[in-house]
Amino acid sequence: MHKDPFVVLGVNKDATQAEVQEAYESLRETYRAEIRNEGDEGKKAAKKLSEVEEAYREAMEILSRGSEVKGVYAHIAELLKANDLDGAQAALDNLSDRGAEWHYYQSAVYHAKGWNYEAKAQLEMAINMDPDNKKYKDTLERMKRHESDGNGESASSSGGQQRSYQTYEQGYGRRQGAADCCTTLICADCCCECMGGDLIRCC
Repeated sequence: MHKDPFVVLGVNKDATQAEVQEAYESLRETYRAEIRNEGDEGKKAAKKLSEVEEAYREAMEILSRGSEVKGVYAHIAELLKANDLDGAQAALDNLSDRGAEWHYYQSAVYHAKGWNYEAKAQLEMAINMDPDNKKYKDTLERMKRHESDGNGESASSSGGQQRSYQTYEQGYGRRQGAADCCTTLICADCCCECMGGDLIRCC
């Protein structure tokens, strides 16, 4: 039976590479000392050391892949900020790991295009996959609030109007368009904030 590498090393799954390294070195030192013991105790230590070595390699590989994926989402957030929706979509299409964060950013792309129904569906999928994520839930609540206030459009994929950050900053000529774009920016602001940025300073 395959053992969770983080459990073997005695660290949390959200541990940093430095924490994994520290745990590995501590366990390695312990088992290397115990290998010198005679009989079953030495054999058991040798087996444990082998498990620790394998767990270390696997855990570091997992963390490395996670860092790469985070970098991709940071890039997608920048593309959204630049209103490069085609580039953002292409970057999403290239990702094979389509977890909750993938659906969240897909929602942001759809919403920027004015495809509100599709955007909400993607955001709900993200929440289903990660129900405790406050960012996802807050974004959905804001979208629903704008709809209930009568400020949002329910544009379909066939007739959605493309929105941009630049359009929002310059101001929409129509009240409805401005309010709807505001919803888009709220969604996009969450994208930027999760990457350390802040598109809308007041929220």
